[in-house]
Amino acid sequence: MNSLINAYQPIAGAYSEMLDPQRAIRPPWQTMLDQLAAYGPEDIEARWQRAQRMIRENGVTYNVYDDAQIGSHPWMLDPVPLMIAPDEWEELSAGLIQRMKVLNLALADLYSDQTLLKNNVLPSELLFANPQFLRPCCPIKPPGGSYLTLHAVDLARTPAGKWCVVKDLAQSPPGAGYALENRLVVSRTFPSMYRDCGIQRLAPFFIALRDTLEGLSQAANPHIVVLTPGPHSSSYFEHAYIARYLGYPLVVGNDLTVRGSQVFLKTLSGLKKVDVILRRQADLHCDPLELASDSIQGIPGLIQAAIDGEVAIANALGSGLAETPALLPFFPGLCRALTGEEPLLGTLPTLWCGQEKECKQVLDQIDRWVVKRAFAGPHEKPVFVRTLAPAERAALAEQIKADPDQYIAQENIELSSSPCWQHQQMVPRHTMLRAFTLATANGWMVMPGGLVRTAAQVDSAIVSMESGGGSKDAWVLARGIVEPVTLLSGEDDEEIHLSRSDANLSSRVADNLFWLGRYVQRADMHARILRTILRRLTEEHLPDGSPELAELLRVIAVITGADKKTPSITDPLKQPAETKAFIFSMLYGKTHLGNLYNALTSACNIGATVRERISIDTWRILDRMNNELLSARDEGDLPDALDMLDHLLMPLSAFSGLSSESMTHGYGWRFMDMGFRMERATMSAQVLRELLAQPAAFETPVLDAILEVANSSMTYRSRYQSHVALLPLLDLLICDDTNPRSLAYQLVMVSQHINALSQLTERGLLPEQTLASELVSHIEQCDLAQLVQTDEQGKRAELSRFLAEINEHVLELSNMVTHRYLAHVLVTSRLSSSIGSENWDGVEDEE
Repeated sequence: MNSLINAYQPIAGAYSEMLDPQRAIRPPWQTMLDQLAAYGPEDIEARWQRAQRMIRENGVTYNVYDDAQIGSHPWMLDPVPLMIAPDEWEELSAGLIQRMKVLNLALADLYSDQTLLKNNVLPSELLFANPQFLRPCCPIKPPGGSYLTLHAVDLARTPAGKWCVVKDLAQSPPGAGYALENRLVVSRTFPSMYRDCGIQRLAPFFIALRDTLEGLSQAANPHIVVLTPGPHSSSYFEHAYIARYLGYPLVVGNDLTVRGSQVFLKTLSGLKKVDVILRRQADLHCDPLELASDSIQGIPGLIQAAIDGEVAIANALGSGLAETPALLPFFPGLCRALTGEEPLLGTLPTLWCGQEKECKQVLDQIDRWVVKRAFAGPHEKPVFVRTLAPAERAALAEQIKADPDQYIAQENIELSSSPCWQHQQMVPRHTMLRAFTLATANGWMVMPGGLVRTAAQVDSAIVSMESGGGSKDAWVLARGIVEPVTLLSGEDDEEIHLSRSDANLSSRVADNLFWLGRYVQRADMHARILRTILRRLTEEHLPDGSPELAELLRVIAVITGADKKTPSITDPLKQPAETKAFIFSMLYGKTHLGNLYNALTSACNIGATVRERISIDTWRILDRMNNELLSARDEGDLPDALDMLDHLLMPLSAFSGLSSESMTHGYGWRFMDMGFRMERATMSAQVLRELLAQPAAFETPVLDAILEVANSSMTYRSRYQSHVALLPLLDLLICDDTNPRSLAYQLVMVSQHINALSQLTERGLLPEQTLASELVSHIEQCDLAQLVQTDEQGKRAELSRFLAEINEHVLELSNMVTHRYLAHVLVTSRLSSSIGSENWDGVEDEE
């Protein structure tokens, strides 16, 4: 094992989690280290490369609130778990449970009688000057009097070996979902090590969470939703992950409405009452009527619904008060006053500068402290005073003197370190543990493990994902045999209510699925046209100079809206620089809202908003699409671009089939497939119209190119073993309802979807049903021989008019469906998805 451990010792107490003061391996670590030694460095590295690929393909990400790039960051996970002995964990759990009890009692007092202020246990300034004290929430009486359903604590181990509290997270504690994902990845990567170490399972904690949420309502089958700020939340992956794992709908504020003090989910079939909300967004942004009036994430009237007891909210609105940093030094007093007990779990030495003596102590030894805001928001960053220049320290001291109530100081201790895997060996990194406690109907339960975070560098004291740090799994050893447990297990006599409905599908999700289908098909069509162009440009000997090239370039410019911005290319072979620049702008241009890059990024952005509705395999297809384009070099050659498109079209082609096989064919799938079919119909009609309305002297190569774009060359050759001709081509691409690329096939499928959706209403035959049926009949009854005739001006005016009508009516049909089922959705939702750079103004979950 020593060969895996780097003996690098620049910090005091390196590997202090793993080694005792005599530098001997602590007993909880021995079995795990023996297993790693048996694997060997090469095998560990190979396994971990596969695990990292799994994390990337599963889309495990987090967002940094003030990241200028406004993008998701890959989740950093270390394969070496933090090992915790059962006796140590039991002691720690007792302290965590006591802390949650005390904070819950404190919230109940501060939002009612405020005896803690009257008895001088807490200074009144910590309540009435605290922005987290929400006066409108005072009348709320949570079910069972429990303000905190879930509570999290950031823990650090002191040089003396004791765990202590650094921070409380009370309003919507993030990290439990990431801890679960970490467990799944590490246990699958090292299954024998996980089995032989005898680790306590996490599933019972999430079973208890689900049972607790159900118990918050008196309804027989309570309707529970997970409320998220949206895709730009720092922990949005976790929100979708938890919602999918527990089987609850993931909603944003706009999905909910309050009517008569009751909260409803806006679904396709109408309003559905919500009984319990597991909220993942900040208190202040939950109700714009009573709290932050500028919030676009909240539900107007939610506080009144909670006051009237019509909805249970976990955690209760106003519980963010319990995570006020300035409360930390007063916790021992709170514990004694509320329970008559001494704290079982210590707090990192913390001073509130609002007290004269404590403020002087901080200023006299300012280098000793880490200074934080007393009423910090989730994105306030601590100041490590010892890292500041003398002038900066002096400036900080003046700020504290000017407004001491606004600052706390925590002792800058040397954090313990644990082994991390880097470059085929172990290296020490400072470590913190986030532990989670749940208030159940039968008492309290601590997750046996948690989210471990590590520093980025060996000499860094900052343990933060935003600063480049990583995460670990925490393994708590079991005392006996570990029984397998899953979230699906239940009592044998438990009544299961059969269901095949898609009743929880909100209009917003339906809208996003609809546009996901459209953007994927838009990307597919763009990629096929561009590949057809590049194949001709990269051939060593161009047949007849490929006269259709100019026409294909014109078509891609028209359908992407670039024809009004880009000079036309009349002879691509004589304008190679202009041609390459134009093609690359259609592929990679980030400022062009109609090109391939925009279609793909929009599809991925929208896919991220419906992650709980699509399978992991479908998400991997979306992620692969995006990676194919992003990994390509926009300064490469045309053959490189052609190779990229060949690779890209594989996941694009797989998307429709995979989503069809992995999604139940409910309303969600119908909206996505309907968007897919409508986009294919409109783009196919537009391409045919642009290329065939005006007969060309070189029409045969144009027809060949059309078949290639439509992916129908093989079908045509097998039917007509001769040269390509216009009439059979149009029959194949317009009228043949057995060809999945034809207009007829798309319109038949759209008509079927619209007929199925009509079951959501009780209004008889709907106008969109009539229009869809007429479109199918219009295709079936068309006279192709008449359509291909030319007029006096040598144009195919009838064909042009026919295809324009198809395009116009499909767009009309799309608008009718939107107004019928999706009308309440904010228009900006699609704009932000398509642009991909909307910066949401909101408070995210703390990371």
